[in-house]
Amino acid sequence: MYPHLKLSDWRGISSKKRAVITGDSSPPQNRQGQQMIVSLAAFLISCGIGVIAAVIGLGGGFLYVPTLTLIFGFDPRIAVGTSLAVMVFSSFAATVVYRRQGRVLYKAAAVIAIPSIAFSMLASVITSYIDTRLIIALFALALLAMAFEMLIPALHLIRKIGIGPLMALSCRDLDGTEKIIQIPYAHLVVWGAFGGFVSGVTGTSGGAYFVPALVALGVPVHWAVATSLLAVIPTVVTGASVHAFLGHVSVPFLVLYGAGAGMGACLGAYIAPRIHPDHIRKFFGVMLIFIAVLMIQQKVLTGI
Repeated sequence: MYPHLKLSDWRGISSKKRAVITGDSSPPQNRQGQQMIVSLAAFLISCGIGVIAAVIGLGGGFLYVPTLTLIFGFDPRIAVGTSLAVMVFSSFAATVVYRRQGRVLYKAAAVIAIPSIAFSMLASVITSYIDTRLIIALFALALLAMAFEMLIPALHLIRKIGIGPLMALSCRDLDGTEKIIQIPYAHLVVWGAFGGFVSGVTGTSGGAYFVPALVALGVPVHWAVATSLLAVIPTVVTGASVHAFLGHVSVPFLVLYGAGAGMGACLGAYIAPRIHPDHIRKFFGVMLIFIAVLMIQQKVLTGI
């Protein structure tokens, strides 16, 4: 499957890992078996991440990037670019399922996405020219604040930005109950820009900021998750395009991770409505703490 690929397809993979993947370090009779094992492992890993990402409203980059670097030996920049490209598949697949459930707030997603796209492009370019460790450390601290907001809502750490005009959105559940929410445009614009910048720098989707920002406005968590997944699609498409232009995407692993992530995301979006909102909030908060610690450990302390 892999030996016929061009050398450029393997940019970012260490020579040791590349030898294992291509089978160059093994006798000819073992090469096909090794390739199949690596392919199956990549597919199953991405499928599991896709389930988690769809349930909590994230693209999954917080797990795609470390698995690509730690398990498959990718250069961090290639891992970030490939992660963003994979999230196009997983976010789209989950959004399709959530759309059928009627849980997507399209107008809110559009307002979040517009500034997110611009700042994602800016950040994707910045990663090639500056040391982003200080920026990532600050974003990690913001993640911790959002984690405690999800775990202990009474703290009210994420404040509503209430200046300017409002939009009225309806959240109608499957049982017919309806909730009307007044959402400030400024709140969505600020958090959209914030999440987009994080997406371009770290290879995550930005959903880690979108979901708590929506929940802080009173949006039910299931709608916040679904809306976040729609909002991250243009963001990750933009970021992935910039990284692809810079040569930061591995095509073989994009195919493997994309297929697994898409299937996992569909499954996650299907089971999410069956999970109590409070459980999703708590799981989301725990995952945000994990992401923040992982960002500090990998991007700040080790400098990758």
